[in-house]
Amino acid sequence: MPITGNKGEWSEIYTLFKLLGEGKVHAGDADMNKMELYYPILNIIREESRKYEYRPNVEQNIVVVDEDGNEYARISMDRFMEESNSLLSEIKSAKDRAFSVPAAESFMSEIGCTKLKAPSKDKADIHIVIHDLRTNMTPLLGFSIKSQLGSASTLLNAGAPTNITYSIVGAELTDDEIEQINSKPEHLQRMQALLDKGCSLVYCDIEHQTFKNNLLFLDCCMPQFVGECLISDSMPNSTSSLKDAVENVASRNPFHFTGSDVTSFYEHKMKVLLLDAALGMTPANEWKGRYDANGGYLVVRKDGEIVCYHFYNRNDVEDYLYNNTRFERASRSRYNFGSLYRGEDGEVYIKLNLQIRFKK
Repeated sequence: MPITGNKGEWSEIYTLFKLLGEGKVHAGDADMNKMELYYPILNIIREESRKYEYRPNVEQNIVVVDEDGNEYARISMDRFMEESNSLLSEIKSAKDRAFSVPAAESFMSEIGCTKLKAPSKDKADIHIVIHDLRTNMTPLLGFSIKSQLGSASTLLNAGAPTNITYSIVGAELTDDEIEQINSKPEHLQRMQALLDKGCSLVYCDIEHQTFKNNLLFLDCCMPQFVGECLISDSMPNSTSSLKDAVENVASRNPFHFTGSDVTSFYEHKMKVLLLDAALGMTPANEWKGRYDANGGYLVVRKDGEIVCYHFYNRNDVEDYLYNNTRFERASRSRYNFGSLYRGEDGEVYIKLNLQIRFKK
């Protein structure tokens, strides 16, 4: 059976080929431009049914070593570059959601790869030993791969655990009015109808206790901060921009911060959330602050260039995430999103749902 996958999955093999062909990876700035700073690659480790190590040597070859320490293959770095360029063309031209690339699959078999995605229990898609020229350290690091060649991927997935409850205040709503508002097909239309009736949303609680605890682990203000950002994202003039939502919250300053830069106070909270969600934190599992993708992010740009956001350069990683993600609203048919309901106490409530996706 041929190996098939989508553009994002083939991008992981493309990343393996290209990094081994170039023998280094450049750092990226907040706008995904390549910087002069780069990291030489000393080793890439991939584990499927067997573990293989890919080691560049001074003769410009990649020596493939199996888990017993035996040499499996020795292939020039130029060949890896040729294969990466060929695979990039196939990925860009693919029309089907899932597709095969026979030439790439043939080369994969030469280097011990049998799957597009190496099995992983964490958020790391590839493990690399890099040489940090500034610290002279050579750590083995796990990196998450994000590709702009395929569909935009999610940073924080929607689900029942990411529901947030709000009370509707400012005006009494009858059951007929609730039904009328709920009948509107679009979320922003319902929010406009609430505003027209003089209503507003007030944060109540994070519905799922584990997710609430995870947010509290990040910052004791984080649950309400996230809730306030979703209120901003639900206004009729919303752009789904994280930056716009943060600036809106900062203008209201719900935590009464009195420092010289109120916007930076709230921006920092969003960057903390994004970084921890990117490198390990998930809503439904208890978070203890241990990063899975402890190296950071590798981003495959639309032109096929790869840039690295190394966790040592934390500010760069945070800026990249902040500049390249957006809110996405869940489907109205899922997670009870966006519908008004009357609680047992007779008050009216609504559930919004947190989901953050990368921009294309």
